[in-house]
Amino acid sequence: MKSRKDYSVFPLLQSRGQFFCPAKWTELYLYLNHGTSNSCHHPIPHAIPEHLLEDPYVLHNTPHKMQVQQQMIDGQRPQECHMCWHIEDLDPEVVSDRVIKSQMWHDDISTLQVDAHHVPKFIEVVFDNYCNLSCSYCDSGQSSSWAEKIHRQPLQLETDYRNLYNTVHIAPGSTKNNYVTAWNKWWAEIGSQVERLKISGGEPLLSKNVWQFFETLRPDLNVLIINSNFSVASKIIDRFIQVTKPFNNVAVAASIDAVGDIAEYVRQGLDYNQFLSNVDHWCGSNKAQNVLHLQSTVNALNIWGLTDKFDLSIELGRRYPGRINPFYSTLVRFPEFQSVTVLPIDLRHSLADHITAWFGKNNQWLSEREQSYVEKIIVYLNQDPEQLVKLDVTKLQIDFKKFIMYYDTSAKKSYKEIYPTEFVQWVDSINI
Repeated sequence: MKSRKDYSVFPLLQSRGQFFCPAKWTELYLYLNHGTSNSCHHPIPHAIPEHLLEDPYVLHNTPHKMQVQQQMIDGQRPQECHMCWHIEDLDPEVVSDRVIKSQMWHDDISTLQVDAHHVPKFIEVVFDNYCNLSCSYCDSGQSSSWAEKIHRQPLQLETDYRNLYNTVHIAPGSTKNNYVTAWNKWWAEIGSQVERLKISGGEPLLSKNVWQFFETLRPDLNVLIINSNFSVASKIIDRFIQVTKPFNNVAVAASIDAVGDIAEYVRQGLDYNQFLSNVDHWCGSNKAQNVLHLQSTVNALNIWGLTDKFDLSIELGRRYPGRINPFYSTLVRFPEFQSVTVLPIDLRHSLADHITAWFGKNNQWLSEREQSYVEKIIVYLNQDPEQLVKLDVTKLQIDFKKFIMYYDTSAKKSYKEIYPTEFVQWVDSINI
C-alpha cells in the first residue's frame, strides 16, 4: 500500500498547515437550482447569500468558504472536511481525497490565499433536478423522479434529520433565476480561465437548460465533462455526439455502482443493457477525444456489486484502449442510514475480505488513483469510522430496513431475489 506520505505533494501540503486542501480554492460545485455551493462533494452544500449576487464571484467565494479557507491556512481542521481528516486518522497509510486532489492542483498550493475574486480551475454546475432515475442515496433535491415518489408517499424516518424523504424540497426542473443570471454573467467573464467544466444534474442530458447552455459554449473550452447516468434513449446520445463535435476534449462521467440486477436495484429506472449500449456507442464513435470513466458511490446497498463494477471498468479499458479513464468511487456518508457503517461488523469484514482478495488479483490493472480508492474502501469497512452527526446505530438500522421496504415496492425485482443470503437474513432480523 502506498502511504500518502509517499506522494510528492505531501511535504508541500504539510507546509501550508495541518489540514490544507487546495480544492477549497480550485474546485467549485455549484447548484443553481438550490442557490448553494461547496468545493468538494463531501461537505453538505451551503447557501450562497442572495443579497451578494451583484458580484457573481460570490458563487464561488462565499463568506462561509473564505472562512473555511482561512481555517486551513491557520492550521485548523474544518469540521465540514471531516471525511478526509477522519479517514486519515483511522489509518496512517490511507490516501484520502484531499491528497489526491492536491496532486491534481500541485502547482497552486504555495500561492493560495483568501481572495473574494479567486477563479476556480474546475467547476461542476447543476441547473435543475430533471432525472429519470431515483437512486437509493439520492433525494428530491437532485432527482425529479424522487420528487414524484415522495409526493405520492412520503417516508418517515427517525434519523432523517434533513427531511430528505418526507418532503419535496424543490419542484421538478425548477431553478433559481437570479442565480442563473449571476452564473451567465460570471461565466462570460471567467470561462476562458476555467480548465475543466462539468455539467451535472439530475440527468443533464434530459435538461432543456443544459441543451440551451451548450449553445453558448465556445468550442475552445479546455475540457467539457458530462456527469450522466447514461441510461437515456440512444437518440439522445446521438444528439450529444453531434452537439459536442466542435469541442476538443469531451468526457463522460458515467454513473454506475454495480452491474446487472444490483445496478438496476440501487439506481431505480436504470436500464443496464441500455447503459452498456450507450457506452459502446460513445466509446465507439470516431472522435478519439471522446473519453469516459465509470464513477460510483459506495453504500450499504451497492457495495455488494462493487468489484463487478471494477471488473467492468477494466474490461471496457481493454475493449476501448485510450478511451476509458480511471474509475472514481466515493463513500456515501449521507443519508447516514445507507452508509456501509450501518452494516454489522461481520458483514463489513466479510466484504472487506472479498474486496481485498479481488484487489490482490487485479491491482496490476488499476491506476495508482484507482488503487487508492479501493484501499480506502477496505479501511473504511475494517475500521469503526466516526459519524459526522452522531446517530444511534440501532435507529439507523431500523431506518435502513424501512427504506428497503419502501424502495422495494418500486423495484424490478425484490432485494430478496438479488442480494446474498447473509445480507437478506440480516435485513430480515431487524425489528421495526
